[in-house]
Amino acid sequence: MQQTRGEETRATPEPEQPAAAVPAVFEEVYLQFAPRLRKIAVRKFGIAPADAEPLVHDVFATYITHASSVYAVERYLVGAICNASRHHLRRTTATNALFCGESPCAATPGDALLNEIERKLLVARLMARVGCRCRDLFQRYYMNGETTQSIAETLQTTPGTILVFLHQCRRRALAAYRSMSETS
Repeated sequence: MQQTRGEETRATPEPEQPAAAVPAVFEEVYLQFAPRLRKIAVRKFGIAPADAEPLVHDVFATYITHASSVYAVERYLVGAICNASRHHLRRTTATNALFCGESPCAATPGDALLNEIERKLLVARLMARVGCRCRDLFQRYYMNGETTQSIAETLQTTPGTILVFLHQCRRRALAAYRSMSETS
């Protein structure tokens, strides 16, 4: 064929692969690597075989969508199953912590936590009954660790008076506790 001026030679396009050839390539990759990926999920990560199969299928579904950008198929698939397995373990661990049927359940609070909550609720109810002045003194003396001298200076009184106030407030708290215990 003769070329005229202004015309360019065009390469003849290569014949396209038949449509059945592309899935055959993925089928070969699946048959080659699927057992290994299942084994990695089950043995390395301890995932149940019933849960490993969907993970392998998800990995291959991702591979099919990104196959054109994958240069090392084996490394891509192994990395993908490791990531999928880790994600599966995180998700199931969180789910089991919230909705577990085990005995004891990880989501069930321990006795120490329940006792701490009970103590805090009791103190909150007592503080509501002893009055504002006693709450302030308890807060400053017990919680903030202020000395009777520093409390006395801000209230313009003596440290001895603060000790008397604290004694009276403790008696009020004890009386409030006894009255709460009798009604319970």
